[in-house]
Amino acid sequence: MRKTILLVAVLGLFRPAFSFFPFFYGARSLALGYSSLAFSYDVNALYINPSLLDSISAAMGGYQFQSSVLDYRDVSGRLSGITIHDLENFAGLDESRRAALLAELNEIFAAQTPIHGFRMHNPGYAGKGYAVAVATVDAALIQPLANPVLGKAPGEITNADIASLSMRLIGFHYTDYSFAVAFPVAQGIALGATIHYLKGRDTEFDAALVSEPFRSHADAKDLLQAVWSGAANDFSKLNLDLGACAEFGRYFKAGIVARNVASPVIGSERGELRLARRLIAGLAFRPDSQTGFYLDIDLARGDLYLNGRDAQPVSLGVEKGLFQNKLLLRAGFLSDLAAKYFLGRKANVLYGLGCGFNLGKFLVDLALGLDPQGRVKNLGVSGFYMVR
Repeated sequence: MRKTILLVAVLGLFRPAFSFFPFFYGARSLALGYSSLAFSYDVNALYINPSLLDSISAAMGGYQFQSSVLDYRDVSGRLSGITIHDLENFAGLDESRRAALLAELNEIFAAQTPIHGFRMHNPGYAGKGYAVAVATVDAALIQPLANPVLGKAPGEITNADIASLSMRLIGFHYTDYSFAVAFPVAQGIALGATIHYLKGRDTEFDAALVSEPFRSHADAKDLLQAVWSGAANDFSKLNLDLGACAEFGRYFKAGIVARNVASPVIGSERGELRLARRLIAGLAFRPDSQTGFYLDIDLARGDLYLNGRDAQPVSLGVEKGLFQNKLLLRAGFLSDLAAKYFLGRKANVLYGLGCGFNLGKFLVDLALGLDPQGRVKNLGVSGFYMVR
């Protein structure tokens, strides 16, 4: 117990922060609204909370695919609706058109990290107390750069002012070689660690709205792919995650994990990108073997998207097994405690829906992530073979 208390005290010194790398692992986590830090029974414990590997009852191997295309308030669609002719000839437009276009641009540039996402292919294997995986990841983030031009009156803005409006594009194409171990330290208490070796390429650059890739009126998926496909700066880094979990009676289990403990710095064309530490806690309530309620929360606010604005993610999920857990139904949501709106159409919230199938030696999970308008933004497919 003293070891666990010491670990939690050390982890509490870390200032949590996010990155634009994958933020969910596996279809089950996605379906549960991205919450599963205190209870996971498959290979994804390696990423979510390595200490949970101590609870795996049977070895398993499998393959997963997951993708995310988050386009906050349909920024890519709005950009596509703005013609290049209007942007390049702003000063020549009539007064009402200039005012409408300026209002639209102000809304686009006010969005917090409007476009970001990733694509991940991930084979892996896990046994009791250990796991290995090799993930191929493409990830990108597109965010607006502050510009005083947008504070001017429509009649004062020149074509050169409009041409100065830019967004920052950051992209990665890399492989994550991961190995995790877990071990019990007392009855119902386990610790775990995951070592990641990241090797690949990155890019970071600014692009004007009147230039590529925006000029081609691409949608969010095409924009993200254009960014990570251009990654050309080589990098390789070691990273470390630490986790702990504990059972409290028959029904409750808690977990805590520190991600990016090594806080690696990755060089880019524009400078350095730091994967800052992030501390997350989770709680699982399982009144019986077929029902589960899960809560994950960042323990402090942080600049999660590198845009100067604090966020504090919280996720809640529920899982129900039917036919002796042959079929599992899941739902959940992810929101931000630091945001003005927590739920509803104005909130930057994501919903998860999915199901799982227990087919003897095979486990198959499917999941979708939806925005408040019901548009599909995330996808997860997981398949595992049980080695008994």
